[in-house]
Order: sequence, then C-alpha cells, then structure tokens
Amino acid sequence: MINQLILRARNTMVKDDSETTTQWIQEIEMPAALISYIYRSTQRYFARELAEYHLGWGHFAVLMAVYEMDGPSQDSIALSRGFDKTMVAKTVIRLEEEGLITRITDPNDRRSKKLHLTDKGKRILPNLLQIGLELNTSMFADFDETASSQSLKTLRKIALNVSKL
Repeated sequence: MINQLILRARNTMVKDDSETTTQWIQEIEMPAALISYIYRSTQRYFARELAEYHLGWGHFAVLMAVYEMDGPSQDSIALSRGFDKTMVAKTVIRLEEEGLITRITDPNDRRSKKLHLTDKGKRILPNLLQIGLELNTSMFADFDETASSQSLKTLRKIALNVSKL
C-alpha cells in the first residue's frame, strides 16, 4: 500500500512550472500532503484575519479553549488540544500581557492557575468566533449536509489515528 502511494506521488509530482495548485490538489494521492496543504492554507487565513488583533493562530486556539472550557488550567488546555505545554505557557503570557486573559489561583489547588477571559477578551470574542465560523463554513462550501457530516467523521478518524503516533 505504502509503495503504491509513493509511486503515485512520484507520478503526480510537479512536472513543469505550469502546474497549478488546483491540478496538484486533484492529482496527489498522499493524504499527509493534502493535510499539510490545508494546514498551511488555514495558517495564512488566520494570519490575515487576526492581524488587526495582533494575534496568531496559537493565540486564537488558546483563547477559544479558555472560552469553551470556562476556567481551564494551562495544562488542561495542552492536554485536551494536543498542544505542547511550553507553547501554551508562552501563549498565555502573551495573552495576559495583551490584557485578553487573566490567571486566577485555583482555590482547590493553590499551585494551579485558572484562566479566564478579561472584559477586553470578551469584547473581541464575537469577532474571533466569526473568523473561525467563516473558515469552517468555507471548508465545506460545496458540501451538502450528508457530505459535511461524513467528512467530519472521516477527519475525526484521521485525527484519532494520528494521535496514536
């Protein structure tokens, strides 16, 4: 199976400078290459859309986790989202410096800090949610409800498979 994929990939590699991205997307049979392309494309989208807030994708992801989890610790964000603890720690410091989140000592565990959105964080949250919604909507723009649902199930299976690596 892997050898067949490698051979197909070699046959779909760039043959000349005139090949377009669309052609490559339609011809490549390497799932990891397509996932990588989607990742890079979403990174560009977030960089463009979040620029006015001086935020990047990592900041967005941590802010969304704080919003969704209602008072999480840094460790719980890292664990639940599959992020590196150091990345989360650095991101939290930056978000705190920007006045978007605050850390409050957990009364049940004085060593742990709970993260909460500040008023400033809550003010920009609707705009950030809209940015995320627009991205997700555009990803499934040409899909009917059944195709969207099936694609999401497939993506979940892929994510679970790679989480075991």
